[in-house]
Amino acid sequence: MNQQQSKFMPALWGGIFIGVITGVPVLNFINCFCCVGVIAGGMLSVYLYRNSLKEDQFMSMSDGAALGLLAGIFGAFIGAILHGIFGAMSRDMLELFSSYFDNPDLDDILNQFTTAQVAKGFFLLNIGNLLIDCIFGLIGGLLGIAVFGKAKMV
Repeated sequence: MNQQQSKFMPALWGGIFIGVITGVPVLNFINCFCCVGVIAGGMLSVYLYRNSLKEDQFMSMSDGAALGLLAGIFGAFIGAILHGIFGAMSRDMLELFSSYFDNPDLDDILNQFTTAQVAKGFFLLNIGNLLIDCIFGLIGGLLGIAVFGKAKMV
């Protein structure tokens, strides 16, 4: 009887990769190339899962889809946490930057960003990221099966 390996840890590592790529400023530009960072996170989860299997075990397309989808979900939540951290830092930097200029228009613009508006934008951004990370993580999981899903060569 084949014992099923856990998909949790490989998907979590893939999700951490996705979260860091999507949540850290400047690194998130990698996703401008057809969400390649999210796809790579889905592929990473398949690679890690494949390495935990025995030599004669095979992976199915559903394994890759599940791993990629889980990695996308984990990545969206980790990315949301990082967006919150770096978003708060960006607001503080804008306020500091505006203090060096005597421009009342800039102060008015900063004052228009109320907590409710920022929270609404943050929520919409993260719902969009959840959808995108799940879709492209799933694609990465399926591509990972094509690349890494074969039985290991000894």
